[in-house]
Amino acid sequence: MFLSATELSPWLLSSCGGRPSGIIFDCDGVVIDSRDANISYYNYLRNYVGLPALTRAQEDFVQAATYPQAIDKFFPRPLQPLLREATKKFSYEKEILPHIRTYPGLHELLGWCRENGVRTAMDTNRHDGMDILLETCSLHGCFDPLVLASHVRHPKPSPDGAQLIIDAWGIPGERLVFIGDSASDKGAAEGAGIPFLAYRNESLAEHSFRDFPILLEALKSLS
Repeated sequence: MFLSATELSPWLLSSCGGRPSGIIFDCDGVVIDSRDANISYYNYLRNYVGLPALTRAQEDFVQAATYPQAIDKFFPRPLQPLLREATKKFSYEKEILPHIRTYPGLHELLGWCRENGVRTAMDTNRHDGMDILLETCSLHGCFDPLVLASHVRHPKPSPDGAQLIIDAWGIPGERLVFIGDSASDKGAAEGAGIPFLAYRNESLAEHSFRDFPILLEALKSLS
């Protein structure tokens, strides 16, 4: 069951020893609703090389995976050279980005965090393309640091990215919260000693919430 604001507040208090000093966000499925866009992209590639559409389990995998991980898992190696030609004929900016949106209440939450000294960062398994994504979703300057898979030796579920953020902030992991929607997010958080809060995935962790206004209300109650 998703937590209400009144249920979330005491969890934050006990897990972080008070109001969290910082929040680490995953990108896809947490900051941006990109599931349908990602599925459409990979299905385009699979159709191009003569493979069937992704199954539901495969759709779940690509949502949390890096691009190289998805390619290696779902495209036989002999077919992978064909993908270079496929990507040349596909405009991610024109065909995918217009369908990507931030989740309701995110900007209000980020604004409150900025005004109240709660730091915000991102740990994502995306490799590139973040500049245009941030511009499209009006998120420039909202996450510092912003850690891509290409910035660390091992992407999530490795804690490398989360640890990089901890080191940059100089704040103990137990004073932070990591918000994610996949097992790779949970693994990264736990590996870095950061309390994990699941977003829109109540089967992933004992503590989960559905909407950012709920988290904002909980944080305000701790001010």
